[in-house]
Amino acid sequence: MFTALVKGSVTSTSKHASLKGARLLIVQPREPLSGQPNGFAQIAVDVLGAAVGAQVLVSSDGRGVQDMLKVGRDCPVRLVIVALVG
Repeated sequence: MFTALVKGSVTSTSKHASLKGARLLIVQPREPLSGQPNGFAQIAVDVLGAAVGAQVLVSSDGRGVQDMLKVGRDCPVRLVIVALVG
């Protein structure tokens, strides 16, 4: 898990069938204490309705994400926003 800042949303004309209707956001990992960027921005599934600029907690447990979304093991998803941070 890591903390991140929501930078924007992703629009796609084609995506894996198991992700139809899923909201995808661009998240920038952050150092938890300093808030400084830490690494490259990534794409995460949003099930909470996070807004651009929100601080979030992201899980990188791919199998857990698949279980949460109730999709098959062939779903190419690894990151999901699991909490909004203060």
